[in-house]
Amino acid sequence: MTLSHLTDFPDRISPMLVKELRQGLRAKTFIVVFLTLQVFLGIMLLSASATSSSDRAGSVISGMIFTFFSIAVLVVQPIRGVAALSSEIKGNTIDMMVLTRLSAWRIVFGKWVALISQSALILSTIIPYLILRYFFGGMNLVGEIVFLALLFITSMALTAITVGLSGSSSAVIRAIIPLFGTPLLFIGLISMMFDGGGRQLIDTCSLDSPQSLIAVGIYILAIAYLGGSALSLGASLIAPAAENHSSFRRIVALTGMLGMLAAIYFSTIDRTLSLLLICLIATPAILIALTESALLVPTVCQPFVKRGAVGKAIGNFLYPGLASGIIFTVLIAAIGITACLIKPSLSASNEFYAVILAYLGALLFPAVIQAFFFRGDGQRVANYLLLMIGSGILTGILSALTEAMSNRDFLWLFVWNPTVLMSMVGMGRFDRDALLIAAISMNLIFVTILFIKAISLMKGNREMILQAEEERGASLGQSKL
Repeated sequence: MTLSHLTDFPDRISPMLVKELRQGLRAKTFIVVFLTLQVFLGIMLLSASATSSSDRAGSVISGMIFTFFSIAVLVVQPIRGVAALSSEIKGNTIDMMVLTRLSAWRIVFGKWVALISQSALILSTIIPYLILRYFFGGMNLVGEIVFLALLFITSMALTAITVGLSGSSSAVIRAIIPLFGTPLLFIGLISMMFDGGGRQLIDTCSLDSPQSLIAVGIYILAIAYLGGSALSLGASLIAPAAENHSSFRRIVALTGMLGMLAAIYFSTIDRTLSLLLICLIATPAILIALTESALLVPTVCQPFVKRGAVGKAIGNFLYPGLASGIIFTVLIAAIGITACLIKPSLSASNEFYAVILAYLGALLFPAVIQAFFFRGDGQRVANYLLLMIGSGILTGILSALTEAMSNRDFLWLFVWNPTVLMSMVGMGRFDRDALLIAAISMNLIFVTILFIKAISLMKGNREMILQAEEERGASLGQSKL
């Protein structure tokens, strides 16, 4: 009796996933990380149990487990996703994959699942160490298990971000942001754990109160939204024009924004938390909408055209491409500002509104610069992110100069940079009304420029919409015959 069916993957699993799993499990990086993790945990576990006092052994072991596991899944595994799509693009194999039944989403999703499956294998090897740690006592069993699961979920989101960005044609974006951003996030998490916050984090994950349940639930939803947005971005970067990944992504963001608006109006959850979630939902939605390079084609327009005038009106917000992306951005921004203005008696001062508007301006500013100085769609995501990083660096330099100068008024010369405006609000030494007026003025200028850009792009979109209408009319005529 043959056992070959037990030594291979079943046919129902995506071939992209099978390919990536086979290559990933044989990769030297994964093998080294996997074996090194087991060796270090084994040695450190024995050392901790032999040298630590009985009341400290448990906490020391927990700290080591979480630290080494975080290094593996929050740093190494996400960084491995940097070349996930770029390697296929360089090898000219993306077009061959698209010619098969694999859509751009299935390609990206397969790459991501392969990486997180390897992270899940690492997670499964951590369980025996947690079981051994239990016998040292003083263990918050539910809290530590949930915290370990949240670390894995965070790894899933970080891996999704690196896989999504790997579709960018810019090597700078693929390398600098993941290589520096992921370790910084890990350092922040570890420093918080070892500065006395680790026990507090585990207590929050214990699920023994409604607040704990809400906090964990909101974190999972937020991290899932960020990861899904990143994967959708990666699919958009490699997808042919006939694939529409924008509409669903925008509908999800719009639904989340309206849900948060209703939550603030009916006071179902904390107002500050609601505003933070609104920023979390709006940021990736605006960033992706303002960097979309997809061309509008008749096949994408047809689902909207067949619904008549209402469908075409909705399409102005949901069509892929920069033109509808700008209009969608203005809609999202309007909902966010409305949420801040609801129940003004509970709102903060002018500094609060100035910071919110400056943050919105920081998202619009790179797109405005691109409209003037950059042409072409291939580098739109990379240019946007580099401009955003550059504006932050400029603000840091100017802030350092202000510390060495007695006169801070020269910062008004750079108020066109919204991040400088945010820094001025934080200093607390400038007139609040003037800062608010500057923030409102900058946003109005930015929106006007982007609207002009959208109008110019819509001329080409109208031709595609008319062509879709003609094709629909022809198909209806043939069906009547």
